Amino acid sequence: MRSTDLPKKYLIILLTVLVALTTLTYYHRIPGGDDAWFGEQSYLLQKEGVIRSNLFEGLSGLGWEKQLFVSHKLFIVVGAGFIELFGYHLPTLQFVGLLFFWLFIGQLLFYIYRREGRFNSDYVLAILILIFANRILIKGSFDNRPELMLAVLGFGSFLCLQSGRPSVSKAALAGVLAGGAMLAHLNGVIYLMAGLATLIYLRQYRLAVVFALLGGVTGLAYFIDIMQAPDGFSVWWYQFRHDPATQRAFGLSSKLLVMLMYPRLFILTINHTVLSLLLIYVLWHQRKRIDQLPSYLKVYFVFLFLAFWLITKKNSGIYITLFMPFILAIMYEAYRLKPFLNLTLKLILIPYFIINIYEIGEMISQNLSVDYLPDSYQALQKHIPADQKGLVPITFFFNEYEHYPRLLCIDNYKNDVHETNMTPEQMANWANNRGVGFILMDYKLIKESAFPKPGTAMIPFYKLAFFDGRFAVYTH
Repeated sequence: MRSTDLPKKYLIILLTVLVALTTLTYYHRIPGGDDAWFGEQSYLLQKEGVIRSNLFEGLSGLGWEKQLFVSHKLFIVVGAGFIELFGYHLPTLQFVGLLFFWLFIGQLLFYIYRREGRFNSDYVLAILILIFANRILIKGSFDNRPELMLAVLGFGSFLCLQSGRPSVSKAALAGVLAGGAMLAHLNGVIYLMAGLATLIYLRQYRLAVVFALLGGVTGLAYFIDIMQAPDGFSVWWYQFRHDPATQRAFGLSSKLLVMLMYPRLFILTINHTVLSLLLIYVLWHQRKRIDQLPSYLKVYFVFLFLAFWLITKKNSGIYITLFMPFILAIMYEAYRLKPFLNLTLKLILIPYFIINIYEIGEMISQNLSVDYLPDSYQALQKHIPADQKGLVPITFFFNEYEHYPRLLCIDNYKNDVHETNMTPEQMANWANNRGVGFILMDYKLIKESAFPKPGTAMIPFYKLAFFDGRFAVYTH
């Protein structure tokens, strides 16, 4: 790829437009369930010094309302720190994602700078454009989820191992960062596995020992609260084994099925597919030069792929984020071996940009199509009894959590009945049995078969107290 002023000018314009679109997605960003789910854990940690959840009180005997041992601990601690500094408002926790998004970008720019010796190269612009045109990354950049944090810690660990001449101090820091990824989310153990396997494969045995020791000690900090609790390990195992999000993946046949379907992780949506096609095509086009790729990068990525293949219990699309910095680094390294811009590459890049930019635009449109949720919830306060336990959308956490004595989330009900027999009558009975005084339904953002027909005056034990076409409040 030749560098001329005209193409660079257009690259800068394109990047500016993409950054502007990304920024617009942050305005009144509709929170997801995980924003509130992890937000509540951080909130209670900051207030009480313990990770737990009232929203899922009583679920399957897990005891999450007392203490939640199977949590993303380092990530929750960071969220608690943000709440301590800025309060528990919705943007506070969304800024956690933004922090790690910018660290993610900084790491990749540092990687390119170390290879190019300058920041003002076309490769920097190209990588930034690929990032800001990627709907998966843009969505995660303002979500309160741990995947970007894991990617940053994992790629940081890799950068320590791959940086120039190997040393004990670099291996130690790499171990701490990889262990920190495990502390932030148990899936982060893949960076420990990949780093250790890479060092052994490349016969860096002394560094492998240092990496394993420091990484192991850091990662094992995950169990501190478990060791301090009475019967902590048995409670932790029960919570781990019966978590509704993963319990169906236990057992040999279930695990084999997940492993068999593992490649779907990289083609799960059209966004995943176009990114994977781009990587595959660049590697295929440069196949005669693959041996020139940095050995640490090649080996580490293979072991990372295999590690997640072995440990994952669910091929959720968001997990591709854990591989994203490595995918972008490999594409950069492969492309720079002999730059090209042929018809096939253009035919892959065009849908990459069209699809992702269209979906980023949809995200903006969806955010603007409804009133800002915290404001909507605040306006509902006069229609809701303040001294009653509520069954509410999980996002009701923002910014209403302190105004009510107890809140259960609708996801609690769904998980408790295993998403079967979800009728208004069944949900009303479930709520009544748990002492729920009011039920809040959002007919615009939540589509549930358990919701009665909009405007229904009565359901068992509850009557309609307020309905505005979107929100319905039923009181006992």
